[in-house]
Amino acid sequence: MDNPENNAQLDIVQQRWRDITLPEARRVLLALAEPLSVSAMISRSARPTAAGAMVATDCGNVYIKRYHASVRDACAIHPYQRYVAWLAGHGMNVMPFLPFDAARHRGADGCTFTVGSYVYEVCAQAPGEDRYAHALTWDPPATLDEARGLGETVARIALASRGFDEPRAARPDPYQNRFGLFAAGDFDEEFDGWLDARPAVRRYLERTGRDWRRDLEPYRAYMRHVAPRYGELPESWTHGDPHVSNMLWKGHAPSSVIDFGLADRNTALFDLVEAIERNAIQFVQIMDGQTDACRSDVARAIIEGYEHLRPLSDVERDVLPWMLPLAQAEASLNWIAYFVDGPMRDEDADWCYDTAFNAHAAWFGTPDGRRFLDDVRRAL
Repeated sequence: MDNPENNAQLDIVQQRWRDITLPEARRVLLALAEPLSVSAMISRSARPTAAGAMVATDCGNVYIKRYHASVRDACAIHPYQRYVAWLAGHGMNVMPFLPFDAARHRGADGCTFTVGSYVYEVCAQAPGEDRYAHALTWDPPATLDEARGLGETVARIALASRGFDEPRAARPDPYQNRFGLFAAGDFDEEFDGWLDARPAVRRYLERTGRDWRRDLEPYRAYMRHVAPRYGELPESWTHGDPHVSNMLWKGHAPSSVIDFGLADRNTALFDLVEAIERNAIQFVQIMDGQTDACRSDVARAIIEGYEHLRPLSDVERDVLPWMLPLAQAEASLNWIAYFVDGPMRDEDADWCYDTAFNAHAAWFGTPDGRRFLDDVRRAL
């Protein structure tokens, strides 16, 4: 991904772990319960959180993903793998995870394979066109028909998730995308406990002298509307990042859903909020000064598609617009630990706080941001 102007947000996105090599892919695929023989490396994924590669094998294409165990171990991966298996059993086209052979290979555990400092998972290819393979997070769909199709798919995820009762992982890790902290009845008490569970984030706030109490003030107006009613919504597992690039496409609609690395237990509404935030607000351009880079028409189309299959309740209609400025607050703070404790660049924790946490939320208080929220309310 090119970044000739050194855009800070693209600089975060284009960071990548070392590529998965062909010999490495061969070793991993030979450890599967049904070993596969590699014929070629098709593509590699540029991403800051993990290394990925699509590989051609004697039984079709598979996707290999490699995490660093210091930030996500096998125990943290298994819950979302079980979620994907549940969705596959309830009518969703997903990329099923393939099991490894624990009898023959040390480090094999279900659908993960740990080798030294790395944890691997392998997925079978799902049907559909990788139409948005090169899209940035926050790029919108190309057409409103695709936006409606995306909304319908997010609703299908919500419907298929019913009955999957896996609890949240007890130990936090930097990849989780949760909504709950900023819907707490007593936020200050909840936040103190949240930081206790994430000492790296607390150390960062103290070391950098962040006036986080002041920086939280803009959020409180939104929290006052969300906190009293959010707890009425039933919990549900969510994809966590329903961007157009995490879908494979056929015609005007997604044919498969991929990349469940941010899946977690939230409420069904959170995925719809995320779909609007990810696809209708172009934060890369907004942070570059184009403050009107948002698409109310895309937001409306996503909502229309969603409600075609899963009509929103009165409580969901009430809290959805107020959730939008809060959508990424917890994840942005949580991701700080990835840069502080992980092997990536420490200074990028500043991006998490200054841009993803502060500046993104502040945009909703600008004239363009307020107009966007008003448009969303009208769409509901």
